[in-house]
Amino acid sequence: MIALLLACSTEPPAPPVLPPEPIVEAPEQPPPLPPPPPKNWPEPPYNIVVITADTLRGDMLPMNGNEELYTPHLQRLADQGVNFTRAYTPITTTLPAHASLLSSLYPSDHRAFSNVSAISSRIQTLPEELRLHGYRTAAHINMPWLNPEVSNVPQGIQDIRRGDRVRKADKTLPWVLDYVEGRKDKEDPFFLWIHFVDNHTPYHAPAAYDSLYFEGEKGSPGETSMEEIWHLFPGDHQRSEYFLSWVDGVESADYITGTYKGSLTWLDQHIGLLMNALEESGQWDNTIFVFTADHGESLGEHDLWFVHGGLYEGTTRIPLIVRVPGGPEGVSIDRIVSLVDVAPTVLAHNGFDVPEAMRGQDLLEPDLPTKGGAALLEHTGRQLEGVVTERYKLIVHLKDTRIYAGYPMNKGTVELYDLQEDPGELKNIAEQNPELVAQLQGMIPALKEGSLEEYEALSGEINEEINEQLQALGYFE
Repeated sequence: MIALLLACSTEPPAPPVLPPEPIVEAPEQPPPLPPPPPKNWPEPPYNIVVITADTLRGDMLPMNGNEELYTPHLQRLADQGVNFTRAYTPITTTLPAHASLLSSLYPSDHRAFSNVSAISSRIQTLPEELRLHGYRTAAHINMPWLNPEVSNVPQGIQDIRRGDRVRKADKTLPWVLDYVEGRKDKEDPFFLWIHFVDNHTPYHAPAAYDSLYFEGEKGSPGETSMEEIWHLFPGDHQRSEYFLSWVDGVESADYITGTYKGSLTWLDQHIGLLMNALEESGQWDNTIFVFTADHGESLGEHDLWFVHGGLYEGTTRIPLIVRVPGGPEGVSIDRIVSLVDVAPTVLAHNGFDVPEAMRGQDLLEPDLPTKGGAALLEHTGRQLEGVVTERYKLIVHLKDTRIYAGYPMNKGTVELYDLQEDPGELKNIAEQNPELVAQLQGMIPALKEGSLEEYEALSGEINEEINEQLQALGYFE
């Protein structure tokens, strides 16, 4: 069955084709059918599936306004759940972002600020909390710095496929489908975290998907020449054989951007296969399903190319779709929400108490407003911090850093953007609005307040191989 499903997944998707304009008057439509009777949903506790699509921008999803990309299965998920159009990560790096997802703590709480960090074993994670309620917990990880002995992020996970190497969706899904199939007749519910890396550099979708959003071949010219922007890449990218082999023969950055987009459509096909498997096995009606990302990616904005540095919308705004059996369907919410809200939401809708230490809130709480809100933003190495509200984004530089040639970080610099009038964050209005800067800057410590316990900053066990991989991906000089 798995082989058949995966064979189907390699076929190029058929982008939607608009029907021709009718040339005759449409016949009179019959009266609408009466609504179906209410569905008898199973009672919780529910199975829980949480997907993190590493490095996926929130503005890539069609349900968030992107009319170019084709993601029918994520659309199907959104039609059966709630899409949060303005979800933000608390930090733009893989390890600490996943730590925040699974602990509902800010980086300034759990003290992990890079991919060579580790979190304290005293932190109670979502998998650990669920095990107290009788859950079997599992994870499929696709990066070595997320492994337990490096990060301690998967603490509480019982069944794990380690991230000893990077696997794309077609190499990840067989294990996932086998696991789900093996759980269908079990009495105890399961929690499954699936880490996909198809939208992380190097973007490598099969050829049919690589060419979906770029007209031409790998060596074809485009609007943005690789030669013109090469000096803007981090030094480790320019020196890395791993990175150089990826861009070898590429003439245009537009081709690479196209492969990033194609990787999402490729990933969407595999998510559809997982959804189908849950439906066919009778588990879909008893499963909470969450799709999100750890952070986004810069695709040239502010001279940042194929990295996730900075705190701009491309790197901080992420997708978030939450589907709960018997919950709201086809709803879109514009309120500012955070990755730290996922764990409390999952617990609350299983009828479990949310630990007091968790920072997030139940996203589906009926009394929450659909607009407004604010989210705390932090950066790798504590180089930047900021806050985003419904209209404004404030970014404060905390250190002098020169990792990115096009975006030097200078201690004391303040950036303020009006996201309503300037969604591209091109005009810094901080100097003209000192009172607003002070107001927003005061929100940062206010959001950080309330931590119930202090945790020590720990370092992960990084071997030479992991160190080389991190350097090749431009995480540090």
